[in-house]
Amino acid sequence: MAQHATPRENLLRALKSRYALLTGIIAVEFLLFGFLAPYFLTVGNLLNILRQISEIGMISIPLTFLLLSGHMDLSVGSIVGVCGIVCGMILRAGQPIALAVLAGIAAGAAVGFINGVIVGKLKIQAVVVTIGTQVMFRGLCYIMTSGRAVSGYPLSFFVLGNGDVMGLPISVLVLAICYIGAWFTLERTYFGRYILAIGNNQNTTRYSGIRVDRVKILLFTFCGVMTAIASVFLISRLSSAEATLGSGYELDIITAALIGGIDINGGSGKLQGTFLGILIIGILRNGLNLMGLSVIYQSIILGVLLLAAVAKRKG
Repeated sequence: MAQHATPRENLLRALKSRYALLTGIIAVEFLLFGFLAPYFLTVGNLLNILRQISEIGMISIPLTFLLLSGHMDLSVGSIVGVCGIVCGMILRAGQPIALAVLAGIAAGAAVGFINGVIVGKLKIQAVVVTIGTQVMFRGLCYIMTSGRAVSGYPLSFFVLGNGDVMGLPISVLVLAICYIGAWFTLERTYFGRYILAIGNNQNTTRYSGIRVDRVKILLFTFCGVMTAIASVFLISRLSSAEATLGSGYELDIITAALIGGIDINGGSGKLQGTFLGILIIGILRNGLNLMGLSVIYQSIILGVLLLAAVAKRKG
């Protein structure tokens, strides 16, 4: 006869879970930076953290989908640049905001589709493909801007990245809606099962009748679209778009996903883990910035975290 776990055993299991550990790390970050950085716990700074993580949070959704399918997109930072610059150039030309936003999203869909077709149809490893497109798209950013910032947007555009509804930043509300939709897709739909199936065994999934190449194209295109949406909020918050826009985003997001328990080989992990990882990275970067730590040293710390997360998964 099967024995049921007692409430005490359930509580201990919950406290030992990865999510409890991640929540504990976030609490430690708040205590540490609250003590070391005088302005860390101010309302203005906490809202700033939410705005910052909302942008990488939007990109983390499709990147988590890709990681769960056993793939990776290292070009997302460069895609942020391309889409943000396209949107910014149209705004600077005096065109309607809606047109500029749609053009930026269309650019994201196009470059994501390119990644997906090369990976899905030509059967080239995603890491190799997206390293190549990362360099190519970043070069395109420099060509489009000639190395100069793209600015001069209408004042109404700044509401997207800096406005709020009932005290919460608009970008955070959009992120919450996106996460709920993404969670439902992964946990309650056939498409979510296809993603996990591909990550577990791509060949078996293909033999079962699922068009694996189409799923890959959809995932990369979705990644481009979500990255474009994030770039719109980013240039609205920053008031300009530069050739370096989005640089390093891929490191932050992949590190967050792996810290959150996503298997780098695909097939296992939860979206909520990625979200907690994003919070950890966002709080860490903000706190270190307030302490005056150079971006170079921040990158070293993130690199160590990434290696530690991978090593833990392998252990």
